[in-house]
Amino acid sequence: MAYSRCHQVPTYLSCYLFLATYTALRAAALSFDYDFTIPRDRQQLKLINASYAGSDRIILTDDASNLTGRAAHPQPVRLWDDRTGKRASFTTTFHFAIHGSSNVSRGDGMTFFIGPFPATIPPPSSDGGLLGLFSNPNTTGDADSLRPPHTLAVEFDTRWNDGWDPKDGKGDHIGIDLNGIRSNRTRNLPPLSLYGALWANITYDGESKVVKVMLRTGEAESAVTYELSATMDLKDDAGLVQDAAVGFSAATGLLSESHQLLAWSFHSTDPSHAETKMWVIFLSVAAILLAGLVGTLVYITVMHRRRRCLDQKVLPVTRKFSYSELVAATDNFSMDRKVGNGCFGDVYRGGLPDLGEVAVKMMRQPTSNRNRKNRVRERQEIERNRKNYVHEIETLCQLRHKNLLRLIGWCDDGGRLLLVYELQPNGSVSDHLHGGKTPLTWPQRYGILLGIASAVEYLHTGAYDSATRYVLHRDIKPSNVMLGEGFQAKLGDFGLVRQVTRHGGGGGTPRTTVIGSMDYMDPKYMETGALNPASDIYSFGVLLLEVVTGAKPSVPRGTLPGCGDQNSLVGAVRECHGRNAILGMADERLREEFEQWQWQIERVMVTGLMCVRPEREDRPSIKDIISLLSKLEPLPTPTTT
Repeated sequence: MAYSRCHQVPTYLSCYLFLATYTALRAAALSFDYDFTIPRDRQQLKLINASYAGSDRIILTDDASNLTGRAAHPQPVRLWDDRTGKRASFTTTFHFAIHGSSNVSRGDGMTFFIGPFPATIPPPSSDGGLLGLFSNPNTTGDADSLRPPHTLAVEFDTRWNDGWDPKDGKGDHIGIDLNGIRSNRTRNLPPLSLYGALWANITYDGESKVVKVMLRTGEAESAVTYELSATMDLKDDAGLVQDAAVGFSAATGLLSESHQLLAWSFHSTDPSHAETKMWVIFLSVAAILLAGLVGTLVYITVMHRRRRCLDQKVLPVTRKFSYSELVAATDNFSMDRKVGNGCFGDVYRGGLPDLGEVAVKMMRQPTSNRNRKNRVRERQEIERNRKNYVHEIETLCQLRHKNLLRLIGWCDDGGRLLLVYELQPNGSVSDHLHGGKTPLTWPQRYGILLGIASAVEYLHTGAYDSATRYVLHRDIKPSNVMLGEGFQAKLGDFGLVRQVTRHGGGGGTPRTTVIGSMDYMDPKYMETGALNPASDIYSFGVLLLEVVTGAKPSVPRGTLPGCGDQNSLVGAVRECHGRNAILGMADERLREEFEQWQWQIERVMVTGLMCVRPEREDRPSIKDIISLLSKLEPLPTPTTT
């Protein structure tokens, strides 16, 4: 497994967009993004009753009986404007966990709420199934004391209560509550859905007055997403105050569990400026923040839960190895077993008694420095390495495809981070194109390209619900294409992969730090930092051209075969195509196969040029690419590429 150099470019545009939008939203809007592994973020909330700040999270309640707890933001959010009548829109994303000493006898759940400001202690007798928000609706007494506060709550309820919960449910469910514990809308969940690490996103559209809830449960490939929505006017229907508190509440009764908040972001529009269409700008900011939050959530989930998660249920499809096992397997990581190296680590061939030959990737550790400034950089690099390590494990545990490299196991021993993969005996495509290994025949090259196209199609459209999420590899290149028995292609190295959530049904363009191999990187990505499936298409296009020509993307000027005096493979092939002489760029090692495969070689090169078009909207989708490569369709004319 070989790797080429990596480069990082700060995403100035992302920061600028966020700051400009935040300023435009003014004080009436509320916007924050908290990671509770950071001490200062744990100090930002108002903690009430049983809630307190843990070492890396906010504890709403411990696993003990008859507790209520609240955590609220100290600043209010403006929900509507009395002058214009406009309603605010908002979105909130949070990562939380529910644990208990018993997986069966547990209760009662937690809520996200919007209610009177400032947030106060829970009402009397609101523990148990009342979730620390409302008084019992079945209790007789003074009407004023029992009148519920004007509150909207989204409940994540772990116990069915006969007095108010849905009649068709007997356990875990989501509910949207308005001014009382009886839910306006509910969705029943399978048993134990609300247990362990959970993710939720709640949005409210001030124009349509629709609140939408999305809950993601489970770990790795067992994760399931549930949705629930309701229409309500927070001013007229709910009677919420103009400036409201936002936060979380939780409660236990005779049965108990621990309710924990690990990360929380909230962003709203200013209703007094709603006519300026700030919701459109807000969605762009939400995309940026959500992309950053995803990486943070993975880090929190896997690395900050007392570092025990890697030993528990986060990685059910992989195996943990001891460092001594891998030392023995690789002959103490001897140089003669080294098969690849790159910016994230070195790869060694190993042998394990019960598995046979494997590939062991050791994440590179920074060199120790005595200089204080360098020590800070060293700590940052260690954190980045660990984040990439965890991210690669988490991602590969969720992906299954015949053309994706399979992760076998991992090792985290005293700061030494290692990954164990299935060994691909024929090395990488780069080894055969540029490393002196046996040249690939055209049928082998063509099969490899179709296999990687199938893998990319799976990432873009099949790994998850493609209407809401997709996966970007971000580092498609010959050194990351491994070859097994029979030269079956396997796309590897998922250290840079990103899961992307689509916003508003669009393609999704979250912005992130630009990192990867420059020769294969989409110029638009380098320019803007915006992620898009078209970025992977560009990298795949360069791969197509490199496999056909046998030339690297950047070479000394005048050394490329065929047309022109270019130092860019893309530019040289484009120039040759414009002269109707594209086959002059084909690899000389394929000359004996030209007569039989000329039409296919030309088709692959033209498709490659379509993939590297300057504008993203002009590039084909991966489904169109597969169709072009595999079917006898007329080739596009030179002017279309």
